[in-house]
Amino acid sequence: MAAELAHHDAPRREGIWVQRLLRGGLALSVVLMAVGLAVQLASGSRYAAPVRMFDVADANVTTGARLMALGILVLAFTPVLRVLALVLLWAKERDWRFVGVAVVVAVTLGLAIALGGG
Repeated sequence: MAAELAHHDAPRREGIWVQRLLRGGLALSVVLMAVGLAVQLASGSRYAAPVRMFDVADANVTTGARLMALGILVLAFTPVLRVLALVLLWAKERDWRFVGVAVVVAVTLGLAIALGGG
């Protein structure tokens, strides 16, 4: 009976790290955006120019705007990481139908990012 319960709880326990990934991504993005906002306001600027995804490392971007943009990127990529984590989880469980669907979703997201122009 105990072995049966342990086997039943295994997917739940393994799914917890996916949940922690989502929470961690959300927490990190909130911290980055809040710190970026504080830096931007402390610099005396009340305006942050839009930052494209591929321009985050550009030297012309202010620190506050960069931190806020990184926070938004972390928030946007957290679901992508979740999909990739689920691919690994379902592959470990040998649930190939869900692996296939998750891979199609991951490829679609990758194409959208690549073709979207940042």
